[in-house]
Amino acid sequence: MDITPAGISFLLKIFPMRNALSLLVVTTGLFMACSTPSKEKQIEVTGEATMKVVPDMVEFSLSAANVKPAMKDAVAETQAAVNEILAVCKKYVQSESDIKVSAISTNKSYDYRGGRDLFNGYEASQVLDVTLKDITRMERFTEELLATKISRINNIRYNHTKSDSIMREVNLLALEDARKTAGKMCDKMDVSVGKVLYLSNYNRSNAFDRGVSYAGSDYNLQLYNKGFGGAGFKMTAEILEFRGSAYASFAIN
Repeated sequence: MDITPAGISFLLKIFPMRNALSLLVVTTGLFMACSTPSKEKQIEVTGEATMKVVPDMVEFSLSAANVKPAMKDAVAETQAAVNEILAVCKKYVQSESDIKVSAISTNKSYDYRGGRDLFNGYEASQVLDVTLKDITRMERFTEELLATKISRINNIRYNHTKSDSIMREVNLLALEDARKTAGKMCDKMDVSVGKVLYLSNYNRSNAFDRGVSYAGSDYNLQLYNKGFGGAGFKMTAEILEFRGSAYASFAIN
C-alpha cells in the first residue's frame, strides 16, 4: 500500500492537527505491515545415533574405615589399611595420576539401639579413587585388594579411554541422520532442503536434554570384614553404549 502526499493532505483535513501524532503512528504502522517479509518456510528434524564399544578401563573408589574408642587409634588403623591398599594399587595402576587419595575423615560413631542413638566410638575413613586402564588385570587386582583391610569398593564403572572421541563421532552420525531425515521428508513433499537455519545437539524445547548420553552401570561392594554385602559388581565388563541426538532446522525451497 502506498501513502501519497495527496492522501496525507486528505487525511489531515479529516483529522484535527492534535491527532497528527496518531496519524503518523497509523501511517508508519501501515508501511511496516506492508514491508514485513513472510516467515521463511522450514523443517525441523531430530537425528539419532548409537555406538556400542567394548570397554578398556575401569574406575572405582576404595575406602578404609575403622571405629575405635580413641580417635587416634581409629586414624592409625585406617592409615595402615590405606597404606596396604596403596601398595596393591601401585602394582597394577600405570600412572600415579590415576590414584587419588582423599584426606582422612573423622567423626563420632553411633549405634541405634533401644530407640536411641548410643555413642560407639570414633570413626576414621579415607577414600582412594582409582582408574585401571588394563581391565584384563581386574580380577587379579581385586583378589589382592580383598587380602587387605579394605572396607568398601564403590562406584565401579567400566569406561573407555577414548570416550570423548567416540562421543564426538556419535554426534556427527546423529547430525548426518538429521540431514538424511530432512531430505527424505522433503522428497516426499516434492520440495528440496535449503540452507541450515539451526544445528545443535541441545534440545531447544527441553533444557535438560543435552542430546548426549552414556549407557553404563555403577556397582558397589560393601565388604563387612570380607563377609560381603550390597548389590555386588560384575568382574566381566559389559558392552558400553554411547547415544547421541542432533536437532536441526532447514529452509525449504
